[in-house]
Amino acid sequence: MDKFVTHLLNPERKKMEDPEKFLPSIIHGVVAELGCGPGYYCQFLVKYAVKVYCVDRNKELLEIAKELAKNAIFLNEDACKTSIPSSSVDQVLFANSFHDMRDKKKVYEEVKRILKPEGEVIIVDWKKDANFGPPKSVRMSKEDYINFFSQDFELEKEFEVGPYHFGLVLKRKEK
Repeated sequence: MDKFVTHLLNPERKKMEDPEKFLPSIIHGVVAELGCGPGYYCQFLVKYAVKVYCVDRNKELLEIAKELAKNAIFLNEDACKTSIPSSSVDQVLFANSFHDMRDKKKVYEEVKRILKPEGEVIIVDWKKDANFGPPKSVRMSKEDYINFFSQDFELEKEFEVGPYHFGLVLKRKEK
């Protein structure tokens, strides 16, 4: 396992970003984590969701995720085109991943396709001013996310993640 993956799965990470502090009150139904990486969030999602899709285009990272979350469905696919059935997902989770996606507009369209009409997008990402994490040039602020998703989603609530991250629940607007 390379150094980056070891860091992502380090048990010390829970001190800064503990999904069990916020996921139980947010997660329900069928969840798709797009850009799941080595499965840090997948291992917790399977405890709270009815069904979990863990999607990542990196096959090696998915193999690691499979060891952490036995009951999930693993898809080695790009987030902009998945095999998840249309209108079958209650929530899409982006945990420290959306800012890295190459074609955000296509990913957005895929989210709309797989989400049920009353679906939600859950964002966990790095604060712009955190003194470590991904390069500040690729980070998105809360406002960036709210604006990016504003055509079809509205902010339902914010939640506390930890000192370096923020959390948002964006609810699909009624048409």
